[in-house]
Order: sequence, then C-alpha cells, then structure tokens
Amino acid sequence: MITSIYFDVPHTYYIPQYAPVIKLLQMLNVDCHVMLYHGNDDELKNTAASELGLSIHWAHSESDALQHYSNALPNWVIFGNNFDALNSLPKKVKTALLFHGSGTGVKSASLSPNLANFDVRFVSGPGRLKIFKQHYPNVNMFEVGFAKLDPLRKPETLKQTQLDLQALGLSDKKKTILYAPTFYPSSIENMSRHFPADFSEYNILIKPHDFTLHKKKYGHQLKKLNSWKNADNVYLASSLEYSLVPFMASADLMITDTSSAIFEFTSLDKPVVICDFPHLRWSYRGPFKYRLKKRLDQSTEHYQQVAAKASNYKHLKSCVVEHMNNPTLLQDLRLKYSKEIMGNTDGNASQRIVDLLINN
Repeated sequence: MITSIYFDVPHTYYIPQYAPVIKLLQMLNVDCHVMLYHGNDDELKNTAASELGLSIHWAHSESDALQHYSNALPNWVIFGNNFDALNSLPKKVKTALLFHGSGTGVKSASLSPNLANFDVRFVSGPGRLKIFKQHYPNVNMFEVGFAKLDPLRKPETLKQTQLDLQALGLSDKKKTILYAPTFYPSSIENMSRHFPADFSEYNILIKPHDFTLHKKKYGHQLKKLNSWKNADNVYLASSLEYSLVPFMASADLMITDTSSAIFEFTSLDKPVVICDFPHLRWSYRGPFKYRLKKRLDQSTEHYQQVAAKASNYKHLKSCVVEHMNNPTLLQDLRLKYSKEIMGNTDGNASQRIVDLLINN
C-alpha cells in the first residue's frame, strides 16, 4: 500500500505536469510531499506548492534531497528530469520519471542517457515510446498519455481553466494569439519591437519560459517582453502564472519556436506557427552548428509538420492570418501525429499514472 510520495521540483514549471497526478493521489489519501530547491524564485515555488496542499521540504542541492529521501523512505519519488544521485537512493525507494516537458519536444534533453536509470519512465505516446525503446531497450516504460493537459480534455474542467480575457484587459471580440517562446534557442531577440502593433487585430497572450523571467542571463529577453506589455492588445503573464495550461486553453493559435509546447497545443487541435528564425549565440553558428544539432532532437523533425513555419518575422504575419482564418489547414496532420506523440487524449493520463504507481 502506498502511503507517501515525493515530487522532486528543481523548477516551478515542473509542477503543472505533476498537478493532475497529485490531485488524484490526494483523493486517495496518499501523503504527497514536494522537494523544492532554493533559488531566486523561492517565494513562487512555495506559493505553487502550497496551492496544491503539499507538505513542503527544501534542499540546497541534490545531496540535501538525497539525504532527506534516504531518511524519509517514501514509497516513490517522482522526478521531472535527471537526478545525479539516483543510484545512491535506498533500494526500498522506487523512482519514476514524469518528464517536465512532453518528452516530445524539439530539444534532445529527453534522450539523455541518465534518464534510463529510473525504475519506471512514463511516456506520452507510441511514437516517442518507440524512439526511447530504441535508445534504452531495458528501461521499464509505460505509455500513459500527457497528464499536464488532462484538465483541457474534458469540457467541465476546460471551462474552469480558461482565462477571463476581459478581466485581463483584452477584447472578447478578437481572436487570441498565444506567444510562448522558450529561453534558448528563442525567437524573442528576432521579434520586432512593433509586434503588438503589427498584430493589433488580435489579442496577444505572452507566456515566457520560467528562465526568461528569473535568470539574469535572459534579462534582455524580459526587457523586450516588458516593452510590449502596455499595448492595449497584450497581456504578459506574471511569474505567479507559472502554468502554460490556462493560456493554451484560452488561445485560438500559438506562436512559438523550439518549445515542446508545439505538440501540446496541436494535440488540442489548434494551429501553431513556428518562428523558424531563433536567435543563435555565436557559439552555435558556422563551424559550431553541430552544437545546435546536438541540442535539438532530430527524431522529432518530421513531427513538426503539425505546424506552419515562418522563415522570418516578415513572414510571420501572413502565416498567422492564414491559419487563424483557416484553422483546419493542418488538422489531418495534427490528429495523426498527436496520436503518435501525445498518445491517448481522453483526459485520463493522470489516472493511468496513479494506477501504475499504486499497483506497481
């Protein structure tokens, strides 16, 4: 019988992937804990964990977390990424990987060899399961769907999740764009400073990556986003709005770049336009292009057919207009690849995960 489960949270944006699972476990009276890591966003992490009613613990490092797990001896620890001290955990403590992104993004992080060491790995769809099995045939994997989007799969919870656009100062008569760039390689640097004016006929929701908001290294990105936020048609998410889910629920079309959100949004059968003009550091250009290829997961390239691609900022507007006015243009590909990438979209991915944790 499961009595105690810990969720390992180095970054706040891991929490939306865990949240539907946590809520189901709490309904079964399982004692749910969260391990937070000190950083420059401690208040945000504490708020997010408190909202879910979790028992909160803090660590300065993986060594601290390891010591706590070894003393507490929970039934399971759920991780969203690699944990270097994994093999030092007591054998009594089972471990599972519920990757912080979809595990289907354009970056190669989900293929890291270190992710083959967990007792269980949860995988969204059959296409990714096949790739992971080719790389790591001995890993115990379960295809479950994508828990993060469970609230958007059912009408009753979808309505509760959507944003009140008027309350955000936006128009309920305009269609809504979600601009959800990642931190690197990102399109932010190559977007025009006139972005809000150029798309004035639309509402624009801007949901930056957590690193853009909290890491000094990406301060220039935040400065640009802040320059847009006073436009009448723009709402810039605050750091407290750490989940992309309500923004996806409220948008008609998404603009993004090298983010796994491509596949999350298209699995909702909504159009995506990829900014195929990310800003690259000099260390990723010319003879160093191999670094970019290494960072990106080439096995997902054919899946990007689910989205339109804008080759530069000038091309972006025509792509958005075309797909906003004709949202079914890539529908067949979206539906085909959603089954491969995101798996079962019945809204019960979190239930399958909970069942596997309890019965394993």
